[in-house]
Amino acid sequence: MKRVDIAGFAGLLGILSAFSVAMPNGIYLVLAYVVLLLILVITWRLYLPNVFTFLMVFHWAQVVSYIFYVNTLWHGDMNLNTNSSANAYMYSLVGLLVMSLVFAKVAFRNIIVSREDFETSLDRINPKKVLQLYLILYFASGVLSRNAFGFGGLTQVFLNIALLKWAGFVLLGYLSFRNKEYRIFFAIAFVLDFIGGFFSFFSSFKDVFFYTAVIFMTYISKISFNVSFKAAIGVVALFYLAVVWTVIKGDYRQFLNEGSGRQEVNVSQDKAFDKLSDLLSTVNKETINQGVGQFFYRLQYVYHFAKAVDMVPANIPYQQGSVWRETVEFVVVPRMLNPDKGSLDNSVKASKYTGIPFSGASRGVSFSLGYFADCYVDFGVPGMFIALAVIAFIWSKIFRFFLIKSTNNIVVNYAIVIAFFIQFSFFEMDGTFMFGRMFTTFVVFLLLKYTLFPRMEKFISYES
Repeated sequence: MKRVDIAGFAGLLGILSAFSVAMPNGIYLVLAYVVLLLILVITWRLYLPNVFTFLMVFHWAQVVSYIFYVNTLWHGDMNLNTNSSANAYMYSLVGLLVMSLVFAKVAFRNIIVSREDFETSLDRINPKKVLQLYLILYFASGVLSRNAFGFGGLTQVFLNIALLKWAGFVLLGYLSFRNKEYRIFFAIAFVLDFIGGFFSFFSSFKDVFFYTAVIFMTYISKISFNVSFKAAIGVVALFYLAVVWTVIKGDYRQFLNEGSGRQEVNVSQDKAFDKLSDLLSTVNKETINQGVGQFFYRLQYVYHFAKAVDMVPANIPYQQGSVWRETVEFVVVPRMLNPDKGSLDNSVKASKYTGIPFSGASRGVSFSLGYFADCYVDFGVPGMFIALAVIAFIWSKIFRFFLIKSTNNIVVNYAIVIAFFIQFSFFEMDGTFMFGRMFTTFVVFLLLKYTLFPRMEKFISYES
């Protein structure tokens, strides 16, 4: 497997490191840049579906944003509201390296896909049929997503089937590299998913950027300094967009659910976009400055981890695996066998182990402890790193299974595994939510492997 040449990117990080040293907590930024380079070197391979690289890089971005949060709102004082900031931050960076090593050793073991292999598999796919498939999956996904919560126990099944829209999007993206006439269709698909994502309670407009990034990462063989600098400008633009969204999303979501407090959309698209336009018109320099701090807080989630380190084991003993045992039981044991199962409220666990009285599901919000902190609360250090390695190992085995066995076309399999794993991009994911999505997505995709996936491949292949 050919590694991606990141020498130019390393040069840019070297310059950033030189400037960072003079900043508050600069040494922590420099350490983060080193970890980022290691993640890229360990996991990024040419002509492979580099979804794990993306997951770890996005996790990394959330972790390092904690330093910017501290520098922005705490004036650089790491110990202002917690005594464990440095520990939680370093534990997070080490955890990312542990998971990256497992991915590299397990997920890609003995898997070699050359450029010729990739291009040959791509040649077997009919671009017109892929466009048709994407349109079918796009509209089916919309119907399933809008109605999923009305079917009780089938909600997760419908939501996971809806993920297949992204498999079609990835295939269309791959083919647009080979067929210039299809780039306009990919661009239209990008815009549709971006705009449509605003008509969602969960800000799903960002998903299209995630999938597009992974598509491009399949083809990138070298990152020059010039490309790195241009990419940095793009990141700044996305940062501005994210801050604007942070400023308006509270009012926008309240409008979407009409003040019900539930995570739902109760208004028409026309009204939603009119409200969005009105809110955007109120954004100014003052609100942007306020939004920067809010954005860093919502992004980082290391603070919750730090508060858990404050609390455990000083006030609450290590749980010796009970947190993850309860997680597995909640996900695997059906409600008919456990009538007292209750419903998932992430804020309850976050409040218990941080000492912060978070609002919960009754008020239509949710705050997570994060699965890194779940591992720490259960096992401490170094036990949490073993737990993270186990999670990475399970993800890697699932990845290998679907990459190798989903269909007879490796490019179609790329699209399937990317659609599966992008949902795990977030550092703040609650362990119960993460394991639940992993379990249900695996079960649904396993059933689809023996039913729909072969038919999808046959439909888009020239042989059909």
